Amino acid sequence: MAEMQEQELPLVLFIGPPPSTLRTFFPKILQQFKILSPFDYPTTPFHEFLKSHAQEIKVILCLSGSVPINLEILSCVPSLECIVNMGAGVNHIDLSECKRRGVSICNAGTVFSEDVADCAVGLLLDVLRRVSASNQYVRSGLWPLKGEYHLGHKERHESNQESRTLILVFGTPPKQFIETFFPKLLQYQFLNPTDYPNIPLLEFLKTHAQSLSVLLIIGDPEPVTSDILDSLPCLKCIVCTSAGVNHVDLTECKRKGIVVTNAGTVYSEDVADCAVSLLLNVLRKVSASDRYVRSGLWPLKGEYSLGHKVGGKRVGIIGLGSIGSEVAKRIQAFGCSIAYSSRKKKESVSFPYYSSVCDLAANSDILILCCALTDETHHIINKDVLSALGKDGVIVNIGRGALVDEKELVRCLVEGEIGGAGLDVFENEPHVPKELFELDNVVMTPHSAVITPESFSALHELAVANLEAFFSNKPLLSQVDYE
Repeated sequence: MAEMQEQELPLVLFIGPPPSTLRTFFPKILQQFKILSPFDYPTTPFHEFLKSHAQEIKVILCLSGSVPINLEILSCVPSLECIVNMGAGVNHIDLSECKRRGVSICNAGTVFSEDVADCAVGLLLDVLRRVSASNQYVRSGLWPLKGEYHLGHKERHESNQESRTLILVFGTPPKQFIETFFPKLLQYQFLNPTDYPNIPLLEFLKTHAQSLSVLLIIGDPEPVTSDILDSLPCLKCIVCTSAGVNHVDLTECKRKGIVVTNAGTVYSEDVADCAVSLLLNVLRKVSASDRYVRSGLWPLKGEYSLGHKVGGKRVGIIGLGSIGSEVAKRIQAFGCSIAYSSRKKKESVSFPYYSSVCDLAANSDILILCCALTDETHHIINKDVLSALGKDGVIVNIGRGALVDEKELVRCLVEGEIGGAGLDVFENEPHVPKELFELDNVVMTPHSAVITPESFSALHELAVANLEAFFSNKPLLSQVDYE
């Protein structure tokens, strides 16, 4: 009887880390679904694995950025109906192809919104009010010599695997991470290509293609390309755990009818907090002051000049979605004026709208990047935009590194053509231009805007909810809109 129940569990292709990670962070998934992961078959090429399970894969559960779900992968899973993305972003999924194929896509929805917004505010506060710089200022022993160091604004304080549905997983988070933050996903059986390092990815996928309908992408693994999608003909759903889905071939997913989900608004508040913290840190030289104190220069050179006041600044937000709106809400509290640029004007928003990013930059003191990375937004911040922003302008990027022409940004910062930058993301992560290390007007964090226990908890619930909705033929909570 138990064996029959095990066989009846819905099959989910998991694209992400090794399935073992799901037992840690996504126990509920392992309990309710049978997880099929290409990493369980390391000697099988990924696409071959997908094609071998093509008729079985109706859902892909994916962790954002693990493997791009493109035309090739979608072509391998013709039975795919849904992609559950455990992130808010679905730029790693071919949305156009998914739409064409009738594949629904859901993401993390609003799960990350509050934490991401909080993170953005924290970063902005740290940048504008020089929190890190002040800390370094004290640690260096300069306080007794140079006197008090003025901090920024006060921040309000708030305080058996065969028996489960098989899901293909892309991504390699540590087991402890899954167990701590995604315990409910452990209800599913995960099939992860990384568990089979000797099998080429496409071969691995083709081997299991017929049994994988869901791909779960955890973290930032390999792009989900058309080749991968072609290897999973039964794939129907990709679940990404990121807000961005530029690692998924959305055009191919749309064409193949594969739905993709992302983190939705789960990260929005934390990311907004991070953006605000970065901005405050840059304007108020928090990190630079911190280094000044730590180096022992305070007793020798006296007071360390503070940065600029936040209030009254003209802030331009590029991408007024969930995260951008949370950033705007926080920035308004500082008495800043806000304008924005996005794909289209939002009738419900009273902020001035600029269709041209260059025009927005020319009328702003600060630019905060909150938009998704697409073909259209790649290097949206270029030489012309930086020139329009001017020598006192500040850039804050909590979106994606490739939104900015990094070489041009570095040149402008080194040559003093813009005033400063707060960066949580970079074009070639984890590699950061060494020229930035010596600049006191640049504050950097290692793509950590969304990393909070609260965000992971909310993401966990959203990912599980999307998987349950898919296997129950119910509307996905954070499906990515291909349009």
